[in-house]
Amino acid sequence: IDLTPGRAYTLSPATKALVAGLDDIVTIRLFASSELPAEVALMKRDLDDMLGDLRSAGRGKIKVIERDPAATSETRRDAQRLGIEPVQFNVVGKSELQVKEGYLGLVVQYADGSEAIPFVRRTDDLEYRLAAAIRGLTRTKKPLVGVVAAMEEWGHEGRRLDMVQEQLAKSYTVIPVSLGDTTQPADSINTLVIAGQPDTMLSPVRERLKAFFQRGGSALIMTTGAPITGREPRASGREPAWNAFLKPYGVKVRPDLVYDLASNQIVPVPGQGGAQVYQPYPFWLRAQAGGGTAVTDGVGEIFLPWASSIEILPGATTKIQPLLMSSRAAGVAEGAIDLSPTRQFPPTDLKQRVLGVSVMPGDSGTGPRGRIVLVGNMEFATDRYAGSATENAVFALNAIDWLAQDEALISIRSRDRRPPRLLFSSPTLQQGVKYANVAAIPVLIALLGVVRLVGRRRRALTPWSPLAGGAGESA
Repeated sequence: IDLTPGRAYTLSPATKALVAGLDDIVTIRLFASSELPAEVALMKRDLDDMLGDLRSAGRGKIKVIERDPAATSETRRDAQRLGIEPVQFNVVGKSELQVKEGYLGLVVQYADGSEAIPFVRRTDDLEYRLAAAIRGLTRTKKPLVGVVAAMEEWGHEGRRLDMVQEQLAKSYTVIPVSLGDTTQPADSINTLVIAGQPDTMLSPVRERLKAFFQRGGSALIMTTGAPITGREPRASGREPAWNAFLKPYGVKVRPDLVYDLASNQIVPVPGQGGAQVYQPYPFWLRAQAGGGTAVTDGVGEIFLPWASSIEILPGATTKIQPLLMSSRAAGVAEGAIDLSPTRQFPPTDLKQRVLGVSVMPGDSGTGPRGRIVLVGNMEFATDRYAGSATENAVFALNAIDWLAQDEALISIRSRDRRPPRLLFSSPTLQQGVKYANVAAIPVLIALLGVVRLVGRRRRALTPWSPLAGGAGESA
């Protein structure tokens, strides 16, 4: 019985269905040293359990081979050939610190293809990584996903989607799409990832994009009404170019920036004497993910730096679902916007703002036929922010899987394995629970011991007496 949060020690139904439906044998080669530090040995135990579960669920289609590269030179060469290199460990002894080399990596092989995990540093995401590798290797054809970079200074200061594209490449063929190419997007592309917004758009490109959405193409659109590069002290709002394509879907991005007085990020700002002080920056939001959707399944807070609000147009015939929301203490700044952390954020017109939505075609059969995920922020999934806010990348990957109607891995990727937080109604109750665990439990055990000891002494002092009827039966 698995009672851990997120059922961390149980394979998800999607993983079981994936390995049970394999048409040929998948080989997982595990290269592990026989002697590992204690903290790494615990990961090795969890890894062995997961591989055993995969082998059982695969019904003979998953083959696991474990080798120690330190045993023979041939095994060591095989590990290096497959991309598994030794890692240095710090081993602390009684009076010394030693640096040793060891292995804990694996390779998934199918037919002529292989994918390596050079070193297993964590096990909470290992099921997804293994399932994605197996699925990517066993698919006969990967769907195409086009990436449109319409962002100023793309490629500088982390303004790239390399982290997201690396994960997408396991299940899709990712290709760049240029807005300067009048032949794009090609008819073979059914899903687009759009980051930013263009200053201008050629008429032939506009018509190609219009035709893309009319034929049922889907897109993750990340844009803002007030374009931000992170350098300018002020920004002026303007109508996003993508609103012309979003109007038939019943949504639009407003030319504003949302500030949240309750759910935001703490940033350092210069203080008196040149020292840095930390204070909230309401333009850097901590958005709450809405529940009940495949895109936000298992996703907590999303970090949105400089985000715009999304407006749901009246009379929309599509199915619109809010995905990302601010707190109820959010306002908007419009016009010429001062981005300084020390500016005043007026506590007026505060309410919950919509920051991200998903859109599906309506039941009428008229209107758009594709899916849309719209987020009022252009950089949340870039390497600059997704590297420190991992749930940003999870949200983006879930959205792309949902857009491509390829949702098999969402339930695996989004499994929440974090321990649940202990919440107390008051500091007094928190301190009471703390000291009860420290003192009350040992005292309770001692009291039980005293009761048992007293009972034994009483039984020892009880005089012997024959059982009733014992004398008559012996006679």
